[in-house]
Amino acid sequence: MNCYVLTTDKKEQRLFRKILNEPAIYESPRDLLLTLNASLTGSIVILDVAIAGHKHAGFQTAEILRKQNPNSQLILLSNDSSMANACFEYQIGVLDFIIKGNLDLSFQNRLHRAVKKAQYNLHRISYLRPINIHLPDGSKNILVDLAKIIYISSEKGTHHLLLHESNRITKIRTSMKNVATLHENLCQIHAAFCINIDYLKKYDSKKGIVTLTTGNSLPVSRSFAPNIREKSRWYYQPPQKKNNFMQQLRF
Repeated sequence: MNCYVLTTDKKEQRLFRKILNEPAIYESPRDLLLTLNASLTGSIVILDVAIAGHKHAGFQTAEILRKQNPNSQLILLSNDSSMANACFEYQIGVLDFIIKGNLDLSFQNRLHRAVKKAQYNLHRISYLRPINIHLPDGSKNILVDLAKIIYISSEKGTHHLLLHESNRITKIRTSMKNVATLHENLCQIHAAFCINIDYLKKYDSKKGIVTLTTGNSLPVSRSFAPNIREKSRWYYQPPQKKNNFMQQLRF
């Protein structure tokens, strides 16, 4: 699960690219908000409080994000500890407020803990909000909750697929090709494996392996590598028309 980052500090950008899993980094609140406006699910967003001379830019951006998507997990960064009080003034429900200091190991560990907590919160939310889809099973369709499916695998030597959940495995009779395109959360990474992108923790392109938040590691074949590369990065498509929330931008 990727993180969106808002900061104009080049040193911080280099650090985040090093310690986070392919973060999507923005220097403009406007660009960040345009991208996240298209998201229907909660996101992990790391915001520098001060942006381009605007002392409260991070708070103002967080305020709009909270209105756009109440499930967003907001992590704020600042060199000024007194700014923590503004979290209450803006009423933005911040997950954590972290003092940057010299970006040492203590800061990095605090940030990792916050991101991990944010991932847990989003997965908990996804369990409370079912994604009901119909999957083919032989001559019939079955209704399943996609939010609970971690990944799907082919059963070797048969025409069956196995739906892997945290507490059970369900067998259905169909092909991977038939299910991989049924929902945007499904991402085929191998002829024998399809993952629920909400459970993606890390993609190691050099080793050709994805690691899921549940600890499962699965292979990524070359032919399906573009699928996971696209899903693990964020692409912005300009909106067809102006949205009402754009009038709120102050930058």
